[in-house]
Parts: sequence; C-alpha cells; structure tokens
Amino acid sequence: MTTPERPRKETLAEVQRMLARARPEQLRRLLADIAAVEMITDRGESTPQRRAS
Repeated sequence: MTTPERPRKETLAEVQRMLARARPEQLRRLLADIAAVEMITDRGESTPQRRAS
C-alpha cells in the first residue's frame, strides 16, 4: 500500500497498460472516485474521503 509521502513509481506507459486491461466496471469506479475527489476539492475540504467499492 502506498502513502501520500511515498507516491507510486508507475510510468505513463505502465498506467496506460493498466487502464487498457481494466474492466468497464473498474473504469467506472475509477472515474467516480476521481469525480468525488474533485467535488470535495471544490467544496474546500482538505482531505478526500475514499469510497468503499
């Protein structure tokens, strides 16, 4: 597991490969998580809350 202090080291190509292999439901959850973080950021909250999958 990673922490904000130690970001993951994937390269862009590795991330693209992971996204290409992802199932549609995984991509929908990822996009929903991203949208949730954007909404929290827009409201001015300091820490995003991760949703349970």
